[in-house]
Amino acid sequence: MKKDLLVVFAREPVPGLVKTRLAKDVGIAAAAALYDLMLRHVVNSVISPQYDIVFSKTPESGGACFESIAPGAIVRDQPEGDIGEKMSGVFRAEFARGYKRICIIGTDCPGISSSGILRAFELLGNIELVLGPSSDGGYHLIGMSVFHQELFEGIAWGTDEVLSGTLGIARSLGIDYGCLEVRTDIDKIADLEAYMSKNPGTELASAFAKILQGRG
Repeated sequence: MKKDLLVVFAREPVPGLVKTRLAKDVGIAAAAALYDLMLRHVVNSVISPQYDIVFSKTPESGGACFESIAPGAIVRDQPEGDIGEKMSGVFRAEFARGYKRICIIGTDCPGISSSGILRAFELLGNIELVLGPSSDGGYHLIGMSVFHQELFEGIAWGTDEVLSGTLGIARSLGIDYGCLEVRTDIDKIADLEAYMSKNPGTELASAFAKILQGRG
């Protein structure tokens, strides 16, 4: 076991259960295919021998999907509750297993990479909290070297006040924190179109376009 752990929150890419906001514009089958593509892209981008990786999956998701993406990966069910309760439960459990620095990410941010994860762990060598801001007012990464339950209490999850609310709690508690580069999540069709426009010709953007062209 290494001292650093990256936890990837993920779902099995089942049509109708993933990317529901995106599905309103592209359909449930295309939304699931896009999610599967982002899941594989993010995982392949963050794999590193310098830290352990655990998939934290929704209970209804099968484990075989994640094992096929990252053979030998550890797969665990997420705790119950809202996203804040899930994340705090994972942090508590993984610190109890002996990890010293833990980061949690989702699969909505295609710009994340192992270099960004390593930067977060580097910062956590000197501070207690690292956040990776998202352009929608949330965060694409949260990392801690000391567990603070309070950071997940009273947050308006799913709004543009998640980051500001979390930072406000950190300041009120005197927690030393740092922030990574702002990145964009893909939750809606506008996010997808913006990513494709800013990254023309890349493998991921081309794969997105192929899925969208194959709808219907």
